[in-house]
Amino acid sequence: MTVLSRQIRIPRQRALPTVLRSPSGPGVAVLLGTDHHPFDRLVEWSAALAAESADPWFVQHGSTELRDGLDGRTMLGGRELTRLLDSVDVVVTHGGPGLIMEARAARHIPIVVPRDPAHGEHVDGHQVRFARRLDERGDIRMVTSLEQLREAVALARVMGRVAADVPTQRAETTVRFGELVDQLHRGGAPRR
Repeated sequence: MTVLSRQIRIPRQRALPTVLRSPSGPGVAVLLGTDHHPFDRLVEWSAALAAESADPWFVQHGSTELRDGLDGRTMLGGRELTRLLDSVDVVVTHGGPGLIMEARAARHIPIVVPRDPAHGEHVDGHQVRFARRLDERGDIRMVTSLEQLREAVALARVMGRVAADVPTQRAETTVRFGELVDQLHRGGAPRR
């Protein structure tokens, strides 16, 4: 494992070929999803980093108030999201599986800031657990502080996106997620 700092870890087995980022493209997309809980922490971190950056930052902010100095929208349609993911260099998202998988499908290794119930950002810790598991597999970069986010964004800018011929685990993860949802709807406990 290569350690760039105490916060950012890159497993050796996930050394992937990358493509160069577009110097003219929008810099960073931050996606908060559709949950009704405010996610002020990530919006504040985004505003702080956008103020330090020459690259534009775009925030899909949902029910959270957008801060001065940030460009964004409350929600995005499917086509708008696809166009945004195709055009940006870096994707930061909450810990929802849908946005994580959409970012991966667009060949990003998303930076994930899971919503934390200790901050009133969600009802329970499922996003933290899910993100931790994906981070351990090398599918995402989970961050929990402003400094970790700063480093992860800088790293993503340098590394670029995953090359198109590198397989992702989207299908496997999506199928497994669907199985778990089906089991929960039937009232059964998920298999491990």
